[in-house]
Amino acid sequence: MTILDLIKQQVEQNKAEIAVYADGQEITYQELWQKSHECSEQLSCHDEGTKIGIAIKHPIQFIKWYIGALINHQIPCVIDASREDNHIRDVLTINHIPIYIDKTEQIIVMEKVEVQSLPHDTLHIGFTSGTTGMPKAYVRSHMSWMKSFQYNDAFMNENIKVYAAPGPHSHSLSLYVMIYALCRGKCFYGQYSFNAQKLVQELNRLEQNKTLFVVPTMIYSILNEGVNLKNLSSMYSSGAKLPRAIFEKLKTKYPLIDIIEFFGSSEASFISYNLNGKAPIDTVGYLFPSVKIKLENKGTDQIGKLFVSSDMIFSGYLNSDNDHSWIEVGDWASINEQQELRLYGRDSERLIIGGKNIYPEVIEQSVLSIDDVFEAIVIGEDHHQFGEIAVLIYRGDVEIKYKDLRKLLLSKGLSRYEIPSKLTRVRKMNYTESGKISRYKMKCAYQNGGKEWKQLL
Repeated sequence: MTILDLIKQQVEQNKAEIAVYADGQEITYQELWQKSHECSEQLSCHDEGTKIGIAIKHPIQFIKWYIGALINHQIPCVIDASREDNHIRDVLTINHIPIYIDKTEQIIVMEKVEVQSLPHDTLHIGFTSGTTGMPKAYVRSHMSWMKSFQYNDAFMNENIKVYAAPGPHSHSLSLYVMIYALCRGKCFYGQYSFNAQKLVQELNRLEQNKTLFVVPTMIYSILNEGVNLKNLSSMYSSGAKLPRAIFEKLKTKYPLIDIIEFFGSSEASFISYNLNGKAPIDTVGYLFPSVKIKLENKGTDQIGKLFVSSDMIFSGYLNSDNDHSWIEVGDWASINEQQELRLYGRDSERLIIGGKNIYPEVIEQSVLSIDDVFEAIVIGEDHHQFGEIAVLIYRGDVEIKYKDLRKLLLSKGLSRYEIPSKLTRVRKMNYTESGKISRYKMKCAYQNGGKEWKQLL
């Protein structure tokens, strides 16, 4: 059984039902299957196993080429269409992707290369975000996502007919939701580019019960619209920790919906979950049944580097022979006897202040408990005496006084080394393509005085 087999079953059962709806356009299961076969015909001159690069932003145009490649037993390579043409060409060249479907749906032959031997269960090739460099290509299998579907089904009400994910499908969450919806005979709702007002308007036109997959920054925008999403049964949040204040606002506005926070990554898929805040707020919830973790380089505080293994993980990075049965997630973490997983920040973000390991995420979550603070990020700045100091950059309606911040953080159990030495209030944050705050871009902005975005207050 493959992903394509599951989609074909739904085509046979739901021919006239809407398969994908995006930006006022829609396509039925029967029409999608027909269009996908037309795409497969255009690609049929290329061998089975050929890597097919697809860089198309609109969900409907994208998915027909993705399925078309699968029909031919070719390998879709999901490329971020928002990148510059030169960057895309570099990605294609470095990863020896010979065929490229560009933004205008033109088929471009890049180079003649031998078909690469990949695991027989390969579904597609995805890419990491590549925020500070060239994205890494990784291999995703059919079975890993079908296992993920089964775990998601446990949370999903059978009456839900629309799975919405307004983020870019070049990043794993929205692509996952799109394929999940098509494998379950649901309507997938997506957007060419995230727009909260249009999201609410269009979803409310779809009268069926809905579930929504988003990142916290999208939730802020939806709440700020001041309108109600109708027939919303559940909301899934991932990509960053959902602050308690936002969780409570959501529950106040939508008391009957289920709010499920997921922690995971493109390579590891889903690792843990928190259903309706039942796990402690300072955790990322409980491990999924098949997930095993190990913590390496643990200190006396039992915090170590997080490694994950499960039946949902990827098949490895492209052109890498390393053993990928365990994935280094990149976070420092701890876990207690109740199997509640706590994160302290990524290895690359950890600060060393006065010889102490300081984790920005711990500070950020405490700051986000302050009323009228919407977003917060902590970065490091070199210091002649302490090595580094913590700098708080935040967005909110109030100007935080240093003495008040110090008192609050100490009352929450933070040490004096964790108290930010500098505070900077901004009008806006800068985000990654998937909607998360870009720590790298914000650090660059801070180093440049914030002038390039004129964002300082």
